[in-house]
Amino acid sequence: MLYSEAARRNPASIRTKNGQVLSVPNCIEPVGFALWLDGVYEPDVMAFLEQSITPHSVVLDIGANIGAFTVPLAARIPGGTVIAIEASPSVARMLTSNIKTNGLSNVVVIECAASTGLSAALDFYEAPADHFGMGSLAPQFGASPTNVLARSVDDILKSLSIANVDVMKVDVEGYEAHVFEGAKQLLTGRRAPLIVFEFCDWAEARAFSGETGRAQQVLLDYGYTLWILEDYLAKHKPMGAILRHGFWSIVAVPAENRGNEVIG
Repeated sequence: MLYSEAARRNPASIRTKNGQVLSVPNCIEPVGFALWLDGVYEPDVMAFLEQSITPHSVVLDIGANIGAFTVPLAARIPGGTVIAIEASPSVARMLTSNIKTNGLSNVVVIECAASTGLSAALDFYEAPADHFGMGSLAPQFGASPTNVLARSVDDILKSLSIANVDVMKVDVEGYEAHVFEGAKQLLTGRRAPLIVFEFCDWAEARAFSGETGRAQQVLLDYGYTLWILEDYLAKHKPMGAILRHGFWSIVAVPAENRGNEVIG
């Protein structure tokens, strides 16, 4: 479907490559534009998630946005559950609407920032329409802060009586390390999940006073092995060192799941 420039700046409903319908705030922000252009957002990430699930999987989508991953994954796991965590109040409303539109009953939406330890209220800064879904705990865009609840992943899973997760996707604008620190029980347990997460140098440096690579180090300390996503999908070797610069999707594999990924 082609849109005029004016139409691209207005709310739209887009049919995805997998047949679901997703409402987007406009077709100029990154998620909406990708769905409008290709019918899928971040196809390599989606490919990784799809190959990591079964019909009964439990999936954690942290930074779920409007449901670009949550909705198609939930449709593929009728006997499973997707736990969609989204901090932005405005984005969470659209996420919930998209889940309802697609008739999905196996999604649990948690409106909070996934973070470390204790539950607390944190300042959250929404993004403008052309960057919809890129809200952050860091000041940005001259926005006034909104209070959002912060909870740890371990606390969320305990409240839902969920002990095991098969795969988790994390994209939280540089605060991925806090997500992992708040998921220590899950990520160091006997059935630790596969993970795909975003590394963006400027976002992580903004979150951690110039430090980059912190999220990767947390996972290495937990015993994970890391791959650049495209290398993992191509069955190449894992990363030899922590990435400090650039923008990458990274796969993390716990020790008990390693064995067949590398062919040379």
